[in-house]
Amino acid sequence: MNKYATVVIAGTFVAGLAACGEIDQQAKVEKVYAGKKDEHAYDGAKFGGDKKKWETAMAERSKTQNEYLRTDRK
Repeated sequence: MNKYATVVIAGTFVAGLAACGEIDQQAKVEKVYAGKKDEHAYDGAKFGGDKKKWETAMAERSKTQNEYLRTDRK
């Protein structure tokens, strides 16, 4: 075999061995979330925590986004 073929075979072998290694993906330290507390969409001033009122508003809003309901075709 010539020198070029040996280098190619050795490079393929090394690349194959490198692909077999797996890097540890586990976090080393448990982190505590320091952000703000999440709120529901209906907890704002507009709906005052009334989930039913929010659901009704979302249903009405979705009607304007439905192309079949926006056209006069039946």
